[in-house]
Amino acid sequence: MNRLFRPGYVAIVPVLFGTVTLLGCGAATEGGSASTTTLSVNGIELAEEVPSGFDPCTDIPSQILTEERLGSKRPDLTEAPGGVRWQGCDWVYLGGGGYAMSVRITNLTVAMVRDRNLPDSGELTIDGREAIVWRQEAGRSTKDVCDVNVAVRGGSMEVNVVNPPSRRDTGHLDSCEIARGLAAKITPSIPENL
Repeated sequence: MNRLFRPGYVAIVPVLFGTVTLLGCGAATEGGSASTTTLSVNGIELAEEVPSGFDPCTDIPSQILTEERLGSKRPDLTEAPGGVRWQGCDWVYLGGGGYAMSVRITNLTVAMVRDRNLPDSGELTIDGREAIVWRQEAGRSTKDVCDVNVAVRGGSMEVNVVNPPSRRDTGHLDSCEIARGLAAKITPSIPENL
């Protein structure tokens, strides 16, 4: 679903993120802790792992999924070159007449997404958290696909919506309006310490 980072679009990831540098941090200590490794994307440190503490597959309240008529949950685990990772689930609109949604936790931060200056992007605050809404490309499919990244410690929660105009029930709606609404409903479920 996410055109910016899906495996089918892997070839554009290096262009979008520029240089990926592997950096060693720290050293072994008396307690036996080994040094850790982090990645740098365009000079911004990328956490090596997806943040933990919120699992979109189990922690989104079922009431939200029922209200939005979303079902057929499928795990969505994706890794792109340079250590960018996403972990979450995909849902589809029940009855086939509406949008598809993916909610994932990623080690990409809001700042990393902002740094890309993607088309039709805008900053906002959702439940007190920094967020950015964006589309990957301009053109015919501009209103079909939209993402919202909401800041969490060590990355972000990403809500991706695919809503082609051919969808009977939701095709007349802008995908970014749907994505912002979903992010606003889901974000309060993220623990405050994340």
